[in-house]
Amino acid sequence: MTRRSDQEKFDRFTELAARVLGVPILSVFLVGPRHGVVTSSAGLPAPLVLLLAHRFSRHVAASRRPLVIHDARAHPLGANTPAVQDGLVIAYAGVPLFDAGGGTLGTLCVMDTRPRVWTREHLERLYDVAWVLGHAVDWRAPRRPASEPRQWRRPAAGHGTPHPSQG
Repeated sequence: MTRRSDQEKFDRFTELAARVLGVPILSVFLVGPRHGVVTSSAGLPAPLVLLLAHRFSRHVAASRRPLVIHDARAHPLGANTPAVQDGLVIAYAGVPLFDAGGGTLGTLCVMDTRPRVWTREHLERLYDVAWVLGHAVDWRAPRRPASEPRQWRRPAAGHGTPHPSQG
């Protein structure tokens, strides 16, 4: 996953990608087994993007296939979504984000507040940007240096020996 020191790199990458792709909103959405997180976004704050695109991005990550929606008001995944009903997201295009080993990390998605026809060229550029991101970043969890002491957490009452923290 990302380290705090990498956040500026992600933010600069997403801003540049949004300009290159000519879109008002772009986000990098990582999907875990139980939840998703917007690692970085351009055009809107990450918490808002998470609310707007969560359903679409989870669909892309789970299917490992792109999702292209020209007008979400008429699309089964979007018609009943509050963000679409409120006009915050109308058009969406997302592609799976894979690591160098082919594992699914999440999605790279672009959005617009108006209907938009996503062309083949748009999607090819989106795939190119996703490929660069998936291969340029070390997505493994940060490792604790050997010289750094382990922190121990106290076990819950009646639960035996303490375990090293995950932190």
